[in-house]
Amino acid sequence: MLFAELEPFLDKKRKELLEALSAFGKNEREYTEYEGGWNISEIVEHLCIVEEQVIHTVGQMLRDAPSKPSESEEDKIVDITEIFRRNGLLGTKKQSPPQAVPAGTWGLDEGLCRLAEVRSRLKACLPELAGRATNGITARHPLGVELNVCQWVLFSAFHEWAHLHQIKRIRQAHDPAL
Repeated sequence: MLFAELEPFLDKKRKELLEALSAFGKNEREYTEYEGGWNISEIVEHLCIVEEQVIHTVGQMLRDAPSKPSESEEDKIVDITEIFRRNGLLGTKKQSPPQAVPAGTWGLDEGLCRLAEVRSRLKACLPELAGRATNGITARHPLGVELNVCQWVLFSAFHEWAHLHQIKRIRQAHDPAL
């Protein structure tokens, strides 16, 4: 993935998420995939919490690293697929850290407003990332892999993608005809 593809990928995954959420009526928002699982409002809250953590980490990484001229577009490392595959992180269920577990106090509408706001703040850092060297600005992700600052941003879309699949499974569990 090229850096220029990062924002469109973020937008694409968000659009897919919103489309999946729109398949739930007001009286279906409490559906879960299994007993004790998160409902769609809690998933949205979790996505907000995690994206807030990504924004905080990206901001800290940028503040702590010296600003150097950017790599070329082709040399800017963005993709995380191979790192996640190599470390067994693709397609496996992960336990959310306690600080990212939703409290369940938001309604879906409030969660969606907050989700739009945090995504706007995440995307606001893209111009700075485009204009400076990013490959050497790294931090350890809670999943145990070292990611550069652009990869941290891409992680938000991958994380959303994983929960998009969860939302689709919830829908299917309550409407097997789908």
